[in-house]
Amino acid sequence: MTIYDFEDYIDEIILDRGYDYYVGGNIIDIYNPGKNEYIFKIQGNDDYEVIVKLDDNGKILYSECNCPYDYGPVCKHQVAAFYKLVEIFFSSQNEASNVQKRAKEQQDIKQDIKEVLDSLSKEELIDILMDLIGEDETLKKRLVLRYSKVDSKQELIRCRKLINSIVKKYKGRDGFISYDETYDFASEMGDLLWKARDTEDIFLALDIAFLVLEEAIQAFEYADDSGGSIDLLISDAIEVIGDIITQSENLDANLKREIFNRLLTLSESKIFDGWESYRIDILWLCADFVDIEELRDKLVSKIEYLISNWSTKNRYGKHITEKLLQILYVIKERYGSREEIEQFVQEHLEFDFFKEVFIQKSFREKDYGKVIELALKWEEQDRQYPGLVSKWKKMRYEAYKKLSLKEEQMKLAKELLFDGNFEYYRELKELITGDRAEFYNNLKQELKSFEGWHGKDIYLKVILEENDLDELMEFVKENPTRIEEYADKLKDKFKDEVIEVYKKYIKLAASSSSNRKDYQRVCGILKRYKKIAGQQSQKEIINELMRLYKKRPAFIDELRKIK
Repeated sequence: MTIYDFEDYIDEIILDRGYDYYVGGNIIDIYNPGKNEYIFKIQGNDDYEVIVKLDDNGKILYSECNCPYDYGPVCKHQVAAFYKLVEIFFSSQNEASNVQKRAKEQQDIKQDIKEVLDSLSKEELIDILMDLIGEDETLKKRLVLRYSKVDSKQELIRCRKLINSIVKKYKGRDGFISYDETYDFASEMGDLLWKARDTEDIFLALDIAFLVLEEAIQAFEYADDSGGSIDLLISDAIEVIGDIITQSENLDANLKREIFNRLLTLSESKIFDGWESYRIDILWLCADFVDIEELRDKLVSKIEYLISNWSTKNRYGKHITEKLLQILYVIKERYGSREEIEQFVQEHLEFDFFKEVFIQKSFREKDYGKVIELALKWEEQDRQYPGLVSKWKKMRYEAYKKLSLKEEQMKLAKELLFDGNFEYYRELKELITGDRAEFYNNLKQELKSFEGWHGKDIYLKVILEENDLDELMEFVKENPTRIEEYADKLKDKFKDEVIEVYKKYIKLAASSSSNRKDYQRVCGILKRYKKIAGQQSQKEIINELMRLYKKRPAFIDELRKIK
């Protein structure tokens, strides 16, 4: 993915939100620490940092944002940065230096503020702080909670009050937290977890984390969590509980029992009804105490009881049962005999986890014939689940490899390749004993005519692997929207063809444009086209577009801006 074609790879909704951030001035700071390295400060619900590294051709080698978005590989803040990079790449050197100058000015302002605050008296600082707090009741409670010294009971009461205040603040009159405010809500709730981390009282820390966890799960009922902020808050709360438990390793047995019992009681809460995966997370934390036999027996009984209430006849019930059984398996591994472990696995081979455990045992014992037998059996059983079938095929392939069954390897490697696993192309190449060129050409034709949805992707990866520029040029001719991705690779050998495809792509983009954002995108393509075709060719196509779209003043306006 490059800064020229990233729009082809990113969800339309994320593109729109990122573009709004770009044109809306949400990029408030840019720093260029090294060649083709950029750090952006982008203002959203909070200030986020985006780091992007490029190669000389604009390929995005690395991109990361510290926002909590986890619903896809690229967030709206990264998209805003990508649009800004397109602008930067076509700006003058003077503009680039101005960006660094502005970044330096921002740093100087921060230093000035620090010096001013250092010069003020305690009373002056208090007055400033009180003015900033104003009538913000939630902020008042947060400050009191964070910096006052009271006993554990009072601390917990304050935490409850602060949580109620945060919920009331964001729910408002409608009783619902909108998508735009959910991140801020989760962020303020998350501040309480820092209190749990900072306190030396383990039981107070647990109680605070429990309060946050329970309210966060309830928040699914009154907040729009499309962005995943509440889910992330829940994960953070469970992580904090786990960290607290880790700190309890050196406690005496009685204190461990109390912590365990609190966790087990929490797992029984009705708050987890409908959110079983979170209940299972708590039960996994209970498993940290199974070195004490009575606690181990108690946990096993609890999990067996939960399993008895789930039906494995539906997919969800089977999934939850499997997750619960995994906890029991870990306990068996630690404290059961070899015979008990093997029997437990055998009894639960209807579950994918235990199938994998069983087949891995055959690998360890070098019983590759058994691996092949099991894999074939489960490929047939799980044929409606392509991901599982692929897993069993890969294990079967490894068994063939161990047994040096070259013919079987070749056949299965090809199946796996056509299933979308490109790594098996290299395996196939190593197995070829005849004419490699003939093999490659035959495979190309098969992939081109293959109707599976992986076909085009694998075909493209294969020709790129072989640096087959002739085939790549044909691919781009048939798929002109990919020209920017491969123009640099093709221009030396096929300059005229590349220019013609580029023209076709520009005209296609122009014909489907209907608003200023679209027109700006076309102009971006034209700027990049100039690098390939030259200024005169760029001017000719601009003039042609002006004639074709003379009734679209916004488009004409954008075209005139191109220099």
